[in-house]
Amino acid sequence: MATLKVFVINIQPRNWETCRERSIFGLRKGTFHPHFERGDLFLVRVTGKEYGVRAIWVFEKENPVKDPSEVPWDDAEYDHILQFRSLEEFAVPFSEEFQGPSKWSEKIGMNSIRFPRSVFQLSPSETKRYLRSIEGEKGKELEEVVDYLGQNISLRSLFSRVVEEAGKEAKVTEPKRVVSTERLDLVGGPINFRDIVYAPLNEAGVILLFSRVMSDLGIVYESSPTAFPDMIGRIRTERGFEKRRIEFEYRSSSFKQHGHDPNNCDLIVCWEHDWKECPIEVIELREVVRQLQE
Repeated sequence: MATLKVFVINIQPRNWETCRERSIFGLRKGTFHPHFERGDLFLVRVTGKEYGVRAIWVFEKENPVKDPSEVPWDDAEYDHILQFRSLEEFAVPFSEEFQGPSKWSEKIGMNSIRFPRSVFQLSPSETKRYLRSIEGEKGKELEEVVDYLGQNISLRSLFSRVVEEAGKEAKVTEPKRVVSTERLDLVGGPINFRDIVYAPLNEAGVILLFSRVMSDLGIVYESSPTAFPDMIGRIRTERGFEKRRIEFEYRSSSFKQHGHDPNNCDLIVCWEHDWKECPIEVIELREVVRQLQE
């Protein structure tokens, strides 16, 4: 079996039944679009007060939206619909149980900072912890034999093989300012979020908006260096509060255009994530705001 990628998708409660009935998920227009391959595993989460993983799906294909009438949701514009086959639906959702102001989950050893995006890929270490935790809580439900790409296999065995492969993968270690667009009465789209009326148009706006959501993301401010990167922060991990070197950009791709060294930065905070091959972690504030407004 080839090494499997494991993704997490977040579905709003109002869209869950539609997604569940047809085993589909929509990518909103303009959002980050990872590369998917047939056979990739997806942990299907529902957001809201009763958040958690509701089902395990396997990716089949994706279809570009050619006609808006193809989209069964009316809460946003979508440009791709992902098609899956359901392997298992849990009787009770698997909750990560994010706790405290840092929103840390002891169960999976992850911070909720990884979850605002509608879809994201787990790293090998995250895959191991997440799947092992689900296996420990949902062991009986994972005994069911499923058809995975024509092979009959129990979900428990499939999880074990994915975890084993993840353990073999090597861990990825884990002029700067955007020129202001000086235009008369130029503003971003309305967001009406925590006393900020309009979306940012430049890096300064990204920094201001980030200051409004730092506590939600579990990030603690430490310092603002006079040179690259823009900020030093701390975030809780399984080993304690770890240092994070943070760079602000309006678009994530500007990091590359500005010639910054990814080896000297841990995290890009931007309004729009448009760099699919980005080698470091990215927080897209557009998606964070959307999640926090639900």
